[in-house]
Amino acid sequence: MTTTFVEATTQEELEKVFAFRYKIVCEKLGVDSLDYCEPGRETDEYDAYAMHFAAFDEQGEVAACVRLIHNSPIGYPTANHMRCDIDQSAFEPHKVAELSRIFVNAEKRGIQETKRLFQGLKEIVYLKGKALGIEYTYGGLEKPFLKLLNMFKYPYKPIGEEQDYVGRRYPCIMYTRELEAENPELLRRAD
Repeated sequence: MTTTFVEATTQEELEKVFAFRYKIVCEKLGVDSLDYCEPGRETDEYDAYAMHFAAFDEQGEVAACVRLIHNSPIGYPTANHMRCDIDQSAFEPHKVAELSRIFVNAEKRGIQETKRLFQGLKEIVYLKGKALGIEYTYGGLEKPFLKLLNMFKYPYKPIGEEQDYVGRRYPCIMYTRELEAENPELLRRAD
Protein backbone atom coordinates (compact mmCIF):
# COMPACT_ATOMS: atom_id res chain seq x y z
CA MET A 1 0.00 0.00 0.00
CA THR A 2 1.43 3.36 -1.04
CA THR A 3 0.82 6.35 1.22
CA THR A 4 2.00 9.87 0.50
CA PHE A 5 2.77 12.11 3.48
CA VAL A 6 2.56 15.82 2.69
CA GLU A 7 2.09 19.25 4.12
CA ALA A 8 -1.33 20.05 2.68
CA THR A 9 -0.89 23.39 0.98
CA THR A 10 -3.13 23.33 -2.10
CA GLN A 11 -6.78 24.26 -1.79
CA GLU A 12 -7.74 20.76 -2.96
CA GLU A 13 -5.59 19.08 -0.29
CA LEU A 14 -6.89 21.41 2.43
CA GLU A 15 -10.52 20.84 1.45
CA LYS A 16 -9.97 17.08 1.65
CA VAL A 17 -8.47 17.49 5.13
CA PHE A 18 -11.36 19.72 6.31
CA ALA A 19 -13.92 17.26 4.89
CA PHE A 20 -12.13 14.35 6.60
CA ARG A 21 -12.11 16.28 9.88
CA TYR A 22 -15.85 16.94 9.50
CA LYS A 23 -16.52 13.21 9.24
CA ILE A 24 -14.61 12.62 12.50
CA VAL A 25 -15.44 15.68 14.62
CA CYS A 26 -18.97 16.51 13.54
CA GLU A 27 -20.38 13.18 12.34
CA LYS A 28 -18.55 10.51 14.36
CA LEU A 29 -17.90 12.41 17.60
CA GLY A 30 -21.17 14.32 17.33
CA VAL A 31 -19.65 17.71 18.03
CA ASP A 32 -22.10 19.38 15.65
CA SER A 33 -22.87 22.29 17.95
CA LEU A 34 -19.54 23.93 17.16
CA ASP A 35 -19.86 27.25 15.39
CA TYR A 36 -17.23 26.24 12.88
CA CYS A 37 -18.80 23.01 11.61
CA GLU A 38 -20.12 23.93 8.19
CA PRO A 39 -21.92 21.22 6.22
CA GLY A 40 -19.18 18.83 5.11
CA ARG A 41 -16.29 20.95 6.43
CA GLU A 42 -14.71 21.38 9.88
CA THR A 43 -12.44 24.34 10.57
CA ASP A 44 -11.87 26.70 13.47
CA GLU A 45 -10.12 29.96 14.29
CA TYR A 46 -6.77 28.20 14.86
CA ASP A 47 -6.57 26.93 11.27
CA ALA A 48 -5.43 30.37 10.11
CA TYR A 49 -2.25 29.83 12.17
CA ALA A 50 -1.77 26.15 11.38
CA MET A 51 0.13 23.98 8.96
CA HIS A 52 -1.85 20.93 7.93
CA PHE A 53 -0.31 17.54 7.27
CA ALA A 54 -1.96 14.52 5.74
CA ALA A 55 -1.35 10.97 4.66
CA PHE A 56 -3.07 10.34 1.33
CA ASP A 57 -3.79 6.80 0.19
CA GLU A 58 -3.44 5.47 -3.37
CA GLN A 59 -6.87 6.86 -4.28
CA GLY A 60 -5.89 10.34 -3.08
CA GLU A 61 -8.14 10.13 -0.02
CA VAL A 62 -7.06 11.20 3.47
CA ALA A 63 -5.88 8.24 5.56
CA ALA A 64 -4.72 10.41 8.49
CA CYS A 65 -4.16 14.06 9.32
CA VAL A 66 -2.76 16.42 11.94
CA ARG A 67 -2.32 20.16 12.24
CA LEU A 68 0.56 22.09 13.77
CA ILE A 69 -0.49 25.46 15.16
CA HIS A 70 2.44 27.86 15.46
CA ASN A 71 2.96 31.59 16.03
CA SER A 72 -0.71 31.94 16.90
CA PRO A 73 -1.59 35.45 18.12
CA ILE A 74 -4.80 34.00 19.60
CA GLY A 75 -2.91 31.38 21.63
CA TYR A 76 -3.34 27.62 21.56
CA PRO A 77 -6.41 25.48 22.28
CA THR A 78 -4.85 23.66 25.26
CA ALA A 79 -3.50 26.82 26.87
CA ASN A 80 -6.70 28.78 26.18
CA HIS A 81 -9.26 26.20 27.32
CA MET A 82 -7.58 23.98 29.92
CA ARG A 83 -6.04 24.51 33.36
CA CYS A 84 -2.33 23.71 33.29
CA ASP A 85 -0.03 23.18 36.28
CA ILE A 86 3.05 24.74 34.70
CA ASP A 87 4.22 28.30 34.25
CA GLN A 88 3.52 28.79 30.55
CA SER A 89 5.08 32.25 30.59
CA ALA A 90 8.48 30.52 30.75
CA PHE A 91 8.03 29.32 27.16
CA GLU A 92 9.41 31.57 24.45
CA PRO A 93 6.35 32.27 22.26
CA HIS A 94 8.04 31.50 18.92
CA LYS A 95 9.22 28.10 20.26
CA VAL A 96 5.72 26.87 21.20
CA ALA A 97 3.24 24.99 19.01
CA GLU A 98 0.29 22.67 19.37
CA LEU A 99 -0.56 19.44 17.58
CA SER A 100 -4.27 18.87 17.24
CA ARG A 101 -6.90 17.35 14.97
CA ILE A 102 -4.87 14.12 14.91
CA PHE A 103 -7.14 11.64 13.16
CA VAL A 104 -6.81 8.28 11.41
CA ASN A 105 -9.40 6.91 8.98
CA ALA A 106 -11.43 4.21 10.77
CA GLU A 107 -10.69 1.79 7.92
CA LYS A 108 -6.95 2.19 8.62
CA ARG A 109 -7.12 1.62 12.38
CA GLY A 110 -5.34 -1.72 12.63
CA ILE A 111 -2.47 -1.24 15.05
CA GLN A 112 0.29 -1.77 12.47
CA GLU A 113 -1.32 0.53 9.89
CA THR A 114 -2.02 3.18 12.54
CA LYS A 115 1.60 2.96 13.73
CA ARG A 116 2.85 3.38 10.14
CA LEU A 117 0.60 6.42 9.59
CA PHE A 118 1.64 8.01 12.89
CA GLN A 119 5.31 7.41 12.10
CA GLY A 120 5.01 9.08 8.70
CA LEU A 121 3.15 12.06 10.12
CA LYS A 122 5.59 12.31 13.05
CA GLU A 123 8.51 12.57 10.65
CA ILE A 124 7.05 15.26 8.40
CA VAL A 125 5.74 17.33 11.34
CA TYR A 126 9.04 16.99 13.22
CA LEU A 127 11.04 18.21 10.22
CA LYS A 128 8.77 21.26 9.89
CA GLY A 129 8.91 21.92 13.64
CA LYS A 130 12.69 21.58 13.68
CA ALA A 131 12.99 24.10 10.85
CA LEU A 132 10.75 26.49 12.82
CA GLY A 133 12.72 26.03 16.07
CA ILE A 134 9.78 24.56 18.01
CA GLU A 135 10.83 23.25 21.43
CA TYR A 136 7.45 22.68 23.14
CA THR A 137 4.25 21.22 21.72
CA TYR A 138 0.90 21.30 23.50
CA GLY A 139 -1.88 18.77 23.14
CA GLY A 140 -5.25 18.21 24.82
CA LEU A 141 -5.39 14.39 24.96
CA GLU A 142 -7.85 11.75 26.13
CA LYS A 143 -6.25 9.12 28.38
CA PRO A 144 -6.37 6.24 25.83
CA PHE A 145 -4.99 8.50 23.08
CA LEU A 146 -2.21 9.76 25.36
CA LYS A 147 -1.21 6.13 25.99
CA LEU A 148 -1.31 5.38 22.25
CA LEU A 149 0.85 8.39 21.39
CA ASN A 150 3.36 7.43 24.09
CA MET A 151 3.43 3.88 22.67
CA PHE A 152 4.20 5.39 19.24
CA LYS A 153 7.04 7.44 20.79
CA TYR A 154 5.32 10.81 21.00
CA PRO A 155 6.47 11.56 24.59
CA TYR A 156 3.57 13.74 25.74
CA LYS A 157 3.27 14.33 29.49
CA PRO A 158 0.22 15.61 31.38
CA ILE A 159 0.64 19.12 32.76
CA GLY A 160 -2.65 19.20 34.60
CA GLU A 161 -5.53 17.07 35.80
CA GLU A 162 -8.02 15.39 33.50
CA GLN A 163 -10.80 17.89 32.73
CA ASP A 164 -13.76 18.57 30.50
CA TYR A 165 -12.73 19.86 27.10
CA VAL A 166 -14.47 18.23 24.14
CA GLY A 167 -14.81 15.14 26.33
CA ARG A 168 -12.40 14.31 29.17
CA ARG A 169 -8.81 15.27 28.37
CA TYR A 170 -5.46 16.03 29.92
CA PRO A 171 -3.53 19.17 29.04
CA CYS A 172 -0.17 17.83 27.85
CA ILE A 173 3.21 19.00 26.65
CA MET A 174 5.86 17.31 24.53
CA TYR A 175 9.44 18.60 24.54
CA THR A 176 11.24 18.34 21.21
CA ARG A 177 14.45 17.16 22.92
CA GLU A 178 12.52 14.23 24.46
CA LEU A 179 10.91 13.43 21.09
CA GLU A 180 14.41 13.31 19.58
CA ALA A 181 15.74 11.13 22.41
CA GLU A 182 12.97 8.57 21.84
CA ASN A 183 13.24 8.81 18.05
CA PRO A 184 16.93 9.20 17.13
CA GLU A 185 16.11 8.45 13.49
CA LEU A 186 14.38 11.84 13.33
CA LEU A 187 17.67 13.61 14.11
CA ARG A 188 19.36 11.69 11.30
CA ARG A 189 16.59 12.77 8.90
CA ALA A 190 17.00 16.41 9.96
CA ASP A 191 20.73 16.43 9.13
